[in-house]
Amino acid sequence: MNKRPFARAAGAFLITALAAVSVFAGGSKEAAAAPEAKEIDVWMINNPVPEIIAAFDEAAADFTAESGIKVNYVRIPTNDFHTKLVTNVAAKQYPAMVVWNINPGLEFSETGAVEPLADVVSQVGKDKFSDSVLRMFQLGGVQYEVPFLSRLSGLHYRKDWLKAAGLNPEPEKDASGRLVVKALDSWEDVLATAKKITDASQNRYGAGFQYSRKGFGDSAGTTQMLVNSFDGHFLDPKTGKVAINSKESVEAFAFLKKFYESGAMPESVVTWDGNANNLNFLNGTVGIVMNSNSILAKVGVGSNTTFSKDDVGIAPPPKGPRGTRVQSASPESLTIFKTPAASAAKKFALYLLKKDTQVKMFKKMGVGYYGPLRADVIDDPFFSTIGQRERMFLEANKYIAGIGYPGDPNPKLNAAYNSFVWDDALSRIAVDKWTPEQTVKEIEDKVKSAFE
Repeated sequence: MNKRPFARAAGAFLITALAAVSVFAGGSKEAAAAPEAKEIDVWMINNPVPEIIAAFDEAAADFTAESGIKVNYVRIPTNDFHTKLVTNVAAKQYPAMVVWNINPGLEFSETGAVEPLADVVSQVGKDKFSDSVLRMFQLGGVQYEVPFLSRLSGLHYRKDWLKAAGLNPEPEKDASGRLVVKALDSWEDVLATAKKITDASQNRYGAGFQYSRKGFGDSAGTTQMLVNSFDGHFLDPKTGKVAINSKESVEAFAFLKKFYESGAMPESVVTWDGNANNLNFLNGTVGIVMNSNSILAKVGVGSNTTFSKDDVGIAPPPKGPRGTRVQSASPESLTIFKTPAASAAKKFALYLLKKDTQVKMFKKMGVGYYGPLRADVIDDPFFSTIGQRERMFLEANKYIAGIGYPGDPNPKLNAAYNSFVWDDALSRIAVDKWTPEQTVKEIEDKVKSAFE
């Protein structure tokens, strides 16, 4: 790949979009005066897991039967989601609701087109959510999104490969009493284990993490959690100024470069899309990936029969060199735009947030890709029946942090994240052979451009 100047296209387009809708005309008053809509469009990621699709479809059907309001899901590929949303916001063609984990309500709050949702939180009960989770979706004290479900991720690993290499694949309690897999406890442990289980002559590699823009979602999430665990941050939490160009961030990218060049990953990771880590784990090419529970649903199904679910373990996020452990799977939230269907969308939001609805959805789709955020949902007897792998997903959820970690949310930061800032950085160190210092400097420039 040729070296390319960093692209300002996404950020510039977003700024243009925000300017185009900076004055929102006639939103909530007109919506309130009009008869309540009987149909709503709900945008969400096109998740390929059948059980998840069925759980959401069943919830929508039950809501329609109860309310008479029809729900039209618009399922959009991950890589296209942000661009399509920016385009529609610029054209003032808003969906009624967005279900996503990249904070669209915060990002577009400055347009005036996002419906504040304090009333929804109040009706559900503020005590049902932790204050820290609610704050992840607030700006200036305004609740622009409602926390819905946690998006759980964890290190998936082949227990049989670790065992064959003389490593203990089972979770153990660390000094603080939390469950960890010692062979995968730190990022250096992950690299050492990946090297130990690699046999390139058999096309078998220890790990597989996307180093590609096409892997957006997985590649960005994994990179963010690694950089955060090395104590690198987008912004200084005290001053709010861009602070990504730090010795800690350089240290993180030096590690990412070392990992790629270690031979413990296939060279093809620089071309992987968002599904490639799933496929290469399932076909036995790699033994460690960071992913949601979408992998487990496919183990033992169709052609994926070379190993069983009993051979798969889940580990919490690895810690960095100073002991910091961060899980970057941002919670799934509900954002409602100021449209004539806003009132109907709020009713659907309240239905999705009901304890009974959520427990029913978890029974249908399982635990792992999503986890509960409502404090009382996890107390349901259903969760006492889940297996060890699912419990390890919930263990990983203890370390969850948003894009602005360790500070507060910032819509401009979300714009930077969604412009492939992490993904392009991975290509720089792996393909263009940049130094960590060069790579971090470009990240800094990109993030600063989002704030101009």
